[in-house]
Order: sequence, then structure tokens, then C-alpha cells
Amino acid sequence: MSIDTDSKPLKLLVVTHYYPEHRGGVEIVAGKLVESLTEEGKVEIKWMASNVNLHPEGSSALSCLPMSSSNFIENNIHIPYPLWSVPSFFKLWKAIQSSDVIHLHDYLYMSNLAAFLFAKIRGRPVVITQHIGFIPYKSPLFRVLLSLLNRTLGRFILKNANQVVFISEVVQKYFSEKTCFRRPPLMIPNGVDTSMFFPLEEQQRKTIRQELGLPGEKPIFLFVGRFVEKKGLPILKYLAQRFRSVHWAFAGWGSLDPESWSLPNVSVFRDRRGTKLAPLYQAADLLVLPSKGEGFPLVVQEAMASGTPVMIGSETAEAYRAAKHLIFSEDVEILDAVEQWSAKIEELLQDYSSLIRLRPQVAAFARQNWCWQSCAEQYYQIFKKLTDRR
Repeated sequence: MSIDTDSKPLKLLVVTHYYPEHRGGVEIVAGKLVESLTEEGKVEIKWMASNVNLHPEGSSALSCLPMSSSNFIENNIHIPYPLWSVPSFFKLWKAIQSSDVIHLHDYLYMSNLAAFLFAKIRGRPVVITQHIGFIPYKSPLFRVLLSLLNRTLGRFILKNANQVVFISEVVQKYFSEKTCFRRPPLMIPNGVDTSMFFPLEEQQRKTIRQELGLPGEKPIFLFVGRFVEKKGLPILKYLAQRFRSVHWAFAGWGSLDPESWSLPNVSVFRDRRGTKLAPLYQAADLLVLPSKGEGFPLVVQEAMASGTPVMIGSETAEAYRAAKHLIFSEDVEILDAVEQWSAKIEELLQDYSSLIRLRPQVAAFARQNWCWQSCAEQYYQIFKKLTDRR
């Protein structure tokens, strides 16, 4: 990054609900951004998150401060929302005092709300990266509650943040319709580590399939993410049952475990992240992600960087319209969503070679448009301007 070498390191406090070991998209993105910001040692970062999972190794530029927390809500109703202990909030107050800028990933978590309040009391600038907009939960109660919170608490927090950053156009539009921002919001897409996620030749892909225990001749369709309703597992179960000529690979974890379906054309891969995920992307012919209520997921970018075409929900495809011409999409919210997705997959299987022909194009697009170093530089400039104003 182009940073003045004579200036003192910027002291940044990052607050997330979990660390990347939890394997959710928000915390993984936060981890990649932290890693990129500290590469040159010009930014000193304290990272506070719940102690539910292991935290990254620290360095001269990074200190991880895991907070004592309960994960009762996620364990019982499968909504990722850790509850910090009282002593953890005292530690948060102290950490804010010694920081120049506070960076929060999403507004709604208990830890982030407290960090916002403490920062305002301490007079520290706050940057919020808002990843998620409205989630159409199956439960009417959850849908109404989230909508109410976004229109009241979310509107207030985002309005009073010193800078709001969105990772997708859909989420930006959702909140812009109900919020007057202190400064014009920015849209900064996530980056991709193209040294880790890159395409392979066809013969290499066949070799990787053998190493993974996947069939060499069948189409391989991949899902990466949490095994929960929001990610479209009910739709995927139907598709796996209907298309037995396709082998379905699932990488992730959660309550709706595909292994329980007892289907011979389903393989489940657990505890895979980073470099261990790359071979799955490279071996697959298509990433299938019928998720809802999120921005532009990092797994979509990683798959495309690996040369693998993607099929996602229509709303998710709208989140990054510059890539729409390379993406297959169908609506997730309509009543006959399963039939729509089935018809599209049937169409793709009839012209299976089109997926192979598309691989170089999606890889080239990802390489040209998504870079963590560029993403980190944009964030650094935001942080620097806010500290200069102080």
C-alpha cells in the first residue's frame, strides 16, 4: 500500500462477532482485510471477537483479543449471535480509548452496538462495513423483527457512523432507501487471493478429483457455506435427489447436514477453508448457491477466481451487476423456486460443454476486478482521512 513511511502507525480496532475459524462469510472477509492491512506493518490492529472459536495468530502488527462469550443463540436456534460477558465490555471500553479508528463489520451484533456507543462517547471515528441487508427468514417473527431493527436501530447507527461501506449494490440500495448518511456511502467489493484460488487445466482437474474421491466423468456441482436454511439447503436437497447424474459436493457445517440425506451422489467435506477449499473449487464444474438475504458472498468470488462458473439467486447476482453476464441465476423467493432451479440445471446439463468454455472467462474477470491489496488500500485511505480530520 502507498503509505507515508514517516507517519506513526495507525491504531485500528476491529470488532466482529466471530473470528474466521467460525467459517462465516463476514468473519472470513474481516480476516482477509486484517491480513492485507497489516502486511506492510503500517497499521497496528487490535481485533476483538468472541472466544467461541480459535483466533488467528498475532504478529507485531496484530493483537487478537478474544472476548468471553456465550454461543447459546446459535447453538439452539441457529442464528449466529454470540453474547459477550460483562467483563468483555470493560475490555472493549479500554481498547477503544487506545485506538485511532474503530472498524465494525455489520451493525447488529451486541459487541458492535457496544463498540459504536463507546466510540461515540470517547470521540473516536467509526467505520461500518455493512455486509447484510434483509434476511427473509422462514419465521414471520424473525422477518418482522429484523425489518423493524433495520428501520430503527440500523438507520440510527448507519446515519451516525463516520463512514459506511457496503460490499454489494443490493445491500447499499436497501439501506440507502431508509437512511440519510453522514457522508456518502462507499461500495468496496471484497478481494480474492488469486495466488490461492486460480484455474487449472482439465487434466489437472481430473487428478484433483481422484485425490478428493470424486467421480472423474460425472458433472461435479459444489456448495460451500453453512448448512442452514438461509443458504438454500432445502432447494439443494431436492436438486440432489432429482439429478442423480450429477455428483454433489458440500463443503461446510451446520444443522441441515447433507450427509443425513443418505444419497449416493452426495459427498460432504468438513473443516475445509483457505488452501483446503481451493481444490474443491478447481475440481467442480459449477458452484450452486441458492442463498438469500446476503450481499455478494466471498465463496462466489473464490469459485470464479478458480475458473468455476456459479449459479446463484437473482438478488445475489444483482449485488455485483458487473459480473452478471458471467453468472447463472434464478429467483429464490418465488413459490416454484425449486422447479425454476431444476429447469436451469437441466438446461446446463444439456449443454455441459458451455460450463467448460466459460471457465477462462470467469477466472479472467475475477483476476481483473477483485484484489485484496486494492481493497485494503481503499480502507486505509478511509481510516487515514478520518484520523487526519481528528
